Amino acid sequence: MSCTMAGTTRCPRCGQDNDTSFAFCQACGQGLRPAPRVCSGCQSPLLPGARFCGICGRASEASPPPTPAPRASPAPTPGRMAPLGGAGGAMEVRDAKLLKLVAVRHDGLPGPTFVITRAALHCGRTQAEVKFPDDATVSPRHCRFLQREDGGFLEDLGSVNGTFLRLRQPRALSPGDELRIGRQLLRLEPMPRPSGSEGAARPWGSADPGYRARLTQLLEGGGTGEVFPLRLGENGIGREVGHVCFPGDRYVSARHARIDLSEGGVLLSDVGSSNGTFVKVTQPTRITPGDQILVGMQLLRVE
Repeated sequence: MSCTMAGTTRCPRCGQDNDTSFAFCQACGQGLRPAPRVCSGCQSPLLPGARFCGICGRASEASPPPTPAPRASPAPTPGRMAPLGGAGGAMEVRDAKLLKLVAVRHDGLPGPTFVITRAALHCGRTQAEVKFPDDATVSPRHCRFLQREDGGFLEDLGSVNGTFLRLRQPRALSPGDELRIGRQLLRLEPMPRPSGSEGAARPWGSADPGYRARLTQLLEGGGTGEVFPLRLGENGIGREVGHVCFPGDRYVSARHARIDLSEGGVLLSDVGSSNGTFVKVTQPTRITPGDQILVGMQLLRVE
């Protein structure tokens, strides 16, 4: 058996106890005071509990009309957020097309996030908005990111060690292009041909080895290391399998990348490596969500 507190009126709809002075329920808006009854014939007021009209004698069978519930406020239009109040008034929602730059920590977790706008966002060791002061491989003013009408772009600013973009699909290479594979920095170079004409004579009975280009290992300090000739066809790169191997580099996958060499050009592909294959940026380059950029030893992700 339910009870009502003294001095309160219980809402017939939701059961909320309200002060007797309230005309409407504070929980659901239901009317708490019954509407006055009138005669359905002469419209004269009826006394409480009266079964017949005192003026015309008509039976009072009709019940009072239900009190309409208050209308709820309309919800915000889908796809747009309601304005947020602030000291300066309403605050507009950020443009959803703007790209973000996320610094990836060495444990793989996301670090600080920066919004790429029409005002260039610079990255470097000291003279930048995105700073890596403890990484000596990052130049003071290394690269910049910019949002234009036709999308986001990345540009190297003449850094010492270069800015590298992770390969997401096969890419044609040109002589002089540099690659980052694991801890290795490699440069594609044309293979010197024998002096004389294109068809210079070879020792009798020897087969053309088919070398048309080479990868040269670039060492810290500007020196060069091993040189890997590339033959026509497929040239695998990896830690365990391939024509170009780096067995001591644990950042190189067993089968990491592939270079397809033909008379028409050079094509580089990643073959599902764990740490990715990166190509040096030599001109303003479009970036899209999912791209990864190497700046010195720092990894940045575009979202």
